[in-house]
Amino acid sequence: MSGQSSTPNEKAGPWRERFPNRKFSAAEISYLNKRYGGGKRLSWKIPALIALVVGLPWLIWSATNHSLPEIRYTLISFATDKTSTTPSIEITYEVARRNPEIPVTCTLVARDIDKNIVGEIVDQFPASNKSVITHVTRIPARSTPVNAAVIRCASN
Repeated sequence: MSGQSSTPNEKAGPWRERFPNRKFSAAEISYLNKRYGGGKRLSWKIPALIALVVGLPWLIWSATNHSLPEIRYTLISFATDKTSTTPSIEITYEVARRNPEIPVTCTLVARDIDKNIVGEIVDQFPASNKSVITHVTRIPARSTPVNAAVIRCASN
């Protein structure tokens, strides 16, 4: 071991932990750092902490914002009337609004066995004091419908 000797407290690579009491020369330290990697690099903890500080509030906001929409609709049931002379389907659905004072327009469709849209109707709900409304609507169709759906509900 020639040249300057290192002290156990000198910053060096991860190999240093294996030899805590051995003194290394500057050339040996240089060689070992090249072979096994240098001293501590920029810690991954700082970028992770920044990502956590920025990402966690955004994640909480997006989860609460999108899980509680302004207008939510739920299909309850649909039924065809086999005795009717005109093809149609009756749909029962529920519309929930956070603010019942805003009017809502819902688009309802009826589909045939091949999933083609055979009937469409727009249902409107005026502003009221009820935030949850259960509504039954008959959708006229051009051929025999087998199912019905609420495509969308939006404020006017």
